[in-house]
Amino acid sequence: MKNLFTNVIIFLFLGLSNCEAAQINACDMSYQATSNKNIYKITVKVYRDCSAEALCTGCEIPFPNGTTSGCNLNNAGFTTAIIGVDKGFEGINYGDFNLNIVPGIANGYDIVEFQNCEKNKSICTNCNTRRPGTFSVGVEVYIFEGLVDLSSVPSNCCNVALSISGNNRNKSLTTFLPESFYTECIINKCLVNSSPTFSNDALATICSGIDYIFELNPIDPDGDSLSYKIVPNYKAKGVPVNFVAPYSEKYPFPYYGPPSPNSLDLTIDPLTGNIGFRPLGVFVANINMEVSQWRKINNVNTLVGITYRDLQINTTTVCKTNKVPIIKIYKDGIWNKGLQSFYVAQGKQICLDIVAEDQADTTTNPPVEADTTELKWNNPGLNNNVMANASFTRNYILEQRNINGPKADSFKFCWTPPVNAIRTQPHTFTVTGTDRNCPKKAYSTKGINITVGQWPLGINEVNSELLKVFPNPVNNKVVINYEALKTNHFELTIIDGLGKEVYKLENTEIHKNNELIIDLTILSKGHYTVLFKTNFGNYSQKLLKE
Repeated sequence: MKNLFTNVIIFLFLGLSNCEAAQINACDMSYQATSNKNIYKITVKVYRDCSAEALCTGCEIPFPNGTTSGCNLNNAGFTTAIIGVDKGFEGINYGDFNLNIVPGIANGYDIVEFQNCEKNKSICTNCNTRRPGTFSVGVEVYIFEGLVDLSSVPSNCCNVALSISGNNRNKSLTTFLPESFYTECIINKCLVNSSPTFSNDALATICSGIDYIFELNPIDPDGDSLSYKIVPNYKAKGVPVNFVAPYSEKYPFPYYGPPSPNSLDLTIDPLTGNIGFRPLGVFVANINMEVSQWRKINNVNTLVGITYRDLQINTTTVCKTNKVPIIKIYKDGIWNKGLQSFYVAQGKQICLDIVAEDQADTTTNPPVEADTTELKWNNPGLNNNVMANASFTRNYILEQRNINGPKADSFKFCWTPPVNAIRTQPHTFTVTGTDRNCPKKAYSTKGINITVGQWPLGINEVNSELLKVFPNPVNNKVVINYEALKTNHFELTIIDGLGKEVYKLENTEIHKNNELIIDLTILSKGHYTVLFKTNFGNYSQKLLKE
């Protein structure tokens, strides 16, 4: 197939020259509690521009003798600090920390080559452990990990910032000056808490003028509620970067939105943290996402931790021929276009058929046929214990695919959530569909959200398809049609995702067309269950309130 598109991660570096330090495109930072309340396992994922200086000392050794084994945050050019956050401890430095490279093939991988053919190898060398190619665009990912001891912090200082700073930002930035890099995470060490992690890369190249959603795809191992907002990128603790006019924290790059008064704002989905916008023109920009964790303690919503995603977005106008695969999600054989959020009760299995379907292009001469696709998932059970029994299996025999197909790769996801999976925040996993286009593959990623709720005790479903609930999803008023049940004596109950009753009606009267119209305006967005109890059976339907 064709050229380059939305969601294909290709980074355009303009006229780069040698510099004094590695150039950092983006960064993720996360932490995990251990059995010792003062010790946390910290993970830092650094995205490095391969056309700039090497990241670590020793990476200059000629191929094939290079190694990443001695790479750590210190010799990668980063300064670290443990800083007090609470009142009375603000800004006090309680020491530093060092993290080592994670050994093995997980490090130094080139995210550009993910969508290249093997023959189109990039200039990245993975610290000179492999022979580079000639393709001049490349971004390597390095993962650092280790334990950080917070015992030097006073016991009455709960909130502590772990920071990393140094190196230069990517020189291709067009919206603010590529000065020093700084990021941090904030740990509440007085609680047992781990941060959310993110299953996708913190970089994306997208098509100018086409609506786009960057899917944050957070996985919180503690089931905490998450909130999101865009904050300034930083070059030092508390010191924002210097934006190039007219850009600012509130207008971080040119998109269909402010400062034009008759357009759409940059939007953040409050449930998932996804960012929706329409980019304008060609730019290279970073935005900083603040992800806050909330937990109800003594019936009070309490902030228990903060992480940041300093992510990079590039745009291109070369989006004319190779279309990205469409990821379709089928439940019970039905594809609801755009739907990626589902509800299931604990102990009840949910199965989804997921298909990566490439798109033909009939506008070219000659027309371009749809390509064969590949589909993969991020296996959420690796980071979320309650999803450890989830499965992702092919809907075909792999050895016979070249003969019998399918051309569009297809997997079945199944999961039976345990009782401890019940929470208002959805459980999330990510699927990625890739075509086989040469020399550039196109791919798209979709996050799938599954909310687990409490099924009321004593309720057994019977012929639930006889109960009609529409529209679904619903914004305000929902219609419940029970004509097929041939009764006017029933009890109607609507419960939320945690099993709480939010509406109830005991009915003995006749309604026109055997329908009820219920106003759900005051209800919060989320998943609900409509229960319809009669003398001869109980019926239910799931309902999504948008």
